[in-house]
Amino acid sequence: MKYPGNGGFTLLEVLIALALLAILMAGLIKITADNTKNLWYLENKTIAATIAANRAVQLRLDTEKPENQDGWETMAGRRWYWQAKRGVTPSLGGTLWDYRIEVFLEGDKSPYAGLLSYVPASHEQ
Repeated sequence: MKYPGNGGFTLLEVLIALALLAILMAGLIKITADNTKNLWYLENKTIAATIAANRAVQLRLDTEKPENQDGWETMAGRRWYWQAKRGVTPSLGGTLWDYRIEVFLEGDKSPYAGLLSYVPASHEQ
């Protein structure tokens, strides 16, 4: 009920405005939480891809090329487990070894990154 000369809001109008504001703020908090989760995932995926690329370069430079390799590496304050499994790929210029490299965050069962790298079977490059 409005009285002449009173220019304020009624209690009901204020409560409706506060309810709408609360709903909007809850939505913003959820969006922010989702973005933070995605940022963490993308950061881990980028670090794992860097580790896989480093291992591929190391495999290419090593004179000994074992069938399977694995190991631990620390990057960005986290421990990462990597494994490289060798296969054989025939090609026109000779045999190539294909290394499937996967990188896991410590404690995870699914890899954050995978890479397929081809290395000449002979030591001459």
